[in-house]
Amino acid sequence: MKIISLQISDDLLDRFEKVRNQSGFSSKSEALRDSILKFIESHEKFENLDGYRIMNINLVYPFKEPITDEISELYHNFHLIIKAITDWRIADKKIEIVLVVGEFGIIKDLYQALVKIKDVISSIHEVIID
Repeated sequence: MKIISLQISDDLLDRFEKVRNQSGFSSKSEALRDSILKFIESHEKFENLDGYRIMNINLVYPFKEPITDEISELYHNFHLIIKAITDWRIADKKIEIVLVVGEFGIIKDLYQALVKIKDVISSIHEVIID
């Protein structure tokens, strides 16, 4: 196995240790290997998708004008695939669920543009209709 080095803040390490202990991992290495595997799986599952898709994009971000303006501009640019946006404001955060329908390449372009916005936490999920 390879050894990697990682620098993190004291606060992040404390939070990691708390969650690691609560989750039952016996070592930092075991918890990090599990986290890396989940990170890879979450990104790989959309690598080979193509064709027409129905997906939800979920966003959580601070309710600040520069962020909302940037997101609004992206929504305008991708209006052809956006079918619905549901949003809530809770304290100083905004939570949005965006329903998108269209070619996966275009959906992926929108998602990648959203994840590049600082302070935006996002996830994407395919809607399966059987």
